[in-house]
Amino acid sequence: MEVAGENMTKVKVGNVSELKPGKMIGAEVNGAKYLVANVNGEFFSIDGLCTHQKGELWNGMLTGSVVKCPKHGSQFDVKTGKNLKGPWVPFGKAYDVKAYRVILEGNDIYLDFP
Repeated sequence: MEVAGENMTKVKVGNVSELKPGKMIGAEVNGAKYLVANVNGEFFSIDGLCTHQKGELWNGMLTGSVVKCPKHGSQFDVKTGKNLKGPWVPFGKAYDVKAYRVILEGNDIYLDFP
């Protein structure tokens, strides 16, 4: 883990060359799971587990900036974390997830934790 500034921590989670446009990866930092996505050359990160039933979002489908959960189809905007559509099952609800700032340094991808 690398520390950047007094109240900010950045953690390397991948390489730009390994995450092509339209692709996403899962990253684990201190036991928490995150999704990192490349949307047309811009990198975004949100919490990695769906708020409905903890589906691993990086195993879902990315269309533009929208990721669809592989479990029940909830959809989230990877730029903002906003829940755009709940699960396709008639029970439960999905809620927004937190979005994180991504820092690129050379070929390295870092998540920024305030």
